[in-house]
Amino acid sequence: MLLNFDINKAIAATAYLIERKGGSDDMFCVIKKLYLADRTALIRWGNSITGDRLASMKQGPIVSGIYDLLKGKGKQDDQILWNDVIVLKPPYTIMTRKAANEGVLSVREKEVLDEAQQTIDSIRGSISKWLHKNCPEWTNPGKSSMTIDPSMILRHADKSEEDIRRIEEANEELRLMNYLLSV
Repeated sequence: MLLNFDINKAIAATAYLIERKGGSDDMFCVIKKLYLADRTALIRWGNSITGDRLASMKQGPIVSGIYDLLKGKGKQDDQILWNDVIVLKPPYTIMTRKAANEGVLSVREKEVLDEAQQTIDSIRGSISKWLHKNCPEWTNPGKSSMTIDPSMILRHADKSEEDIRRIEEANEELRLMNYLLSV
């Protein structure tokens, strides 16, 4: 299943989390919060907040495109938009350069982001180990990374195959509509 990456929501969601931490946060923690928020939204509504690709890495699941943007390796047009709002202060602190357009996020999306932030910030001990235990779609890829199919998240959340098929169709229709509107 493919989701629909939305650079504006990715920027807004990242900035939203950073601002809730006083204007800066650890890159690792933000990546995990965004993953958890996208996962929760997918289970609840059949679509994630950012539409990002999901992947397993040794230290747990991540939002792959946002991770690339944080490393300065995103798609060129997306990277320009990203760098206008989000900045990485070496080695691993991310900050906002200016306010993002949070108007692209719905109230319920902000609530899920708040839930993810509270969950990750309340973990005592290893965040990676907690995610390994609580995100059964994660598999250890060794020194590489492995794509997480969103339908696996839905299966682990006990969604029926019929529900998963409907969610896949809705995401495909949205992807087609976005493509047609961008041409």
